[in-house]
Amino acid sequence: MTKPKESPGRGQLPESGIMPKLPQQFSSFPFYYASLQCQWIYWYTSVEAAEPYVKGTGLRVARFPVKNEKGEDEDRAVIVLNFQRYTSHYSNGLGTTNEVEFNLLAYPANRVPGVPKMPLWEYLYGNDQTETIGHLRLHVAADNKVAVEAGREVFGEPKFYGVFNYEVPSLNAPMSTGIPPTQIQKWRIQLVSPDDPDDFVYRLQSDFTGYQWTKTDSTPIPEFATGLGRTVWTRWTIVGLFDTAILTGAQAAGIRLEIGKNDFPMTKDMRALFKDMTPVAAQIFESPPACIEPRGFYMDVLDQDHNDDRT
Repeated sequence: MTKPKESPGRGQLPESGIMPKLPQQFSSFPFYYASLQCQWIYWYTSVEAAEPYVKGTGLRVARFPVKNEKGEDEDRAVIVLNFQRYTSHYSNGLGTTNEVEFNLLAYPANRVPGVPKMPLWEYLYGNDQTETIGHLRLHVAADNKVAVEAGREVFGEPKFYGVFNYEVPSLNAPMSTGIPPTQIQKWRIQLVSPDDPDDFVYRLQSDFTGYQWTKTDSTPIPEFATGLGRTVWTRWTIVGLFDTAILTGAQAAGIRLEIGKNDFPMTKDMRALFKDMTPVAAQIFESPPACIEPRGFYMDVLDQDHNDDRT
């Protein structure tokens, strides 16, 4: 008796039918980050302002309940600025990239009704166990042209070459002048406008000194992009825990965002979506160092008690 051929189950499609074709120069995937430092800052915006950005994408705006002045739940959308610094190791060299994603929290419409609705803090604490709510990349800027090309051709990111001026916390940065000294937790980030080097897309300043952070795990992060004519879904797996803070009014006042007055596309969309300039949450991630080398010392000092015995 001839055994009948097994037909593929629903969704069992060949790779060529469900994944973008990889350009030859980017044929090695997944992409591994050798080191990564990120800062996410979150703001609420109106669902009405966010809706046009998901039209025709197969995505829906993620809604988060917020108490209004009457104590009633009111749905809000959420936008994110994710500044990141990372390094990558290649067989013939090293790569460094500074990048920012301006994102809108969204989810695939075909996942309804399995998408949980929860307050923003629960999402940031990793309580979306479906890993369905993710980041729709509205604009992405990077100062590495290879990263720009890869983002466009592999993931369909709306990615452009940009220049950053920044100063951020680092283990190798000078420490405070206090006794004992402490690490400085100030971030200053500026994305220069590609249309005018004397103008900027945005400036963001924040000081996280004295914050009480909560360790959270909300990875992998679904990320969506539409630049290839179809919506591409990928997952960003960050190996480690985030530091997360739901901001108080005083903490939010210590974070200042300025949006440029030019007509660059990212600037225009930021002005359209930022209905409230008060941030509501922050997250930090920094991968640990691979090795450590402290200060050196003079060996002859250790032998000073024996100097009289030398001939």
